[in-house]
Amino acid sequence: MFTWNYRIVNTKSENGGEDWYCLQEVVYNKNGEPTGHGDPCTGTYVMVSLKDVFKMLNEAMELPPLQEDDFVRYERTDDDDDDDEDE
Repeated sequence: MFTWNYRIVNTKSENGGEDWYCLQEVVYNKNGEPTGHGDPCTGTYVMVSLKDVFKMLNEAMELPPLQEDDFVRYERTDDDDDDDEDE
């Protein structure tokens, strides 16, 4: 099981070692540690949920930026299996 939210991530590796702050989707393991981040995303497939996206973006602005070394290596566990898998 994983969770995600929007966070500001300082991706220095994408800017020659210089600060580069970017709003990204961040995923966390079951211990709450960030394990990965995706490309910048500020949209949604359903117009009605755009309000939720902006709320989440505002929440991201209130948190301290994550640094690339804050991310831990993702290790798959049995908890990661889908519940709707055929048995």
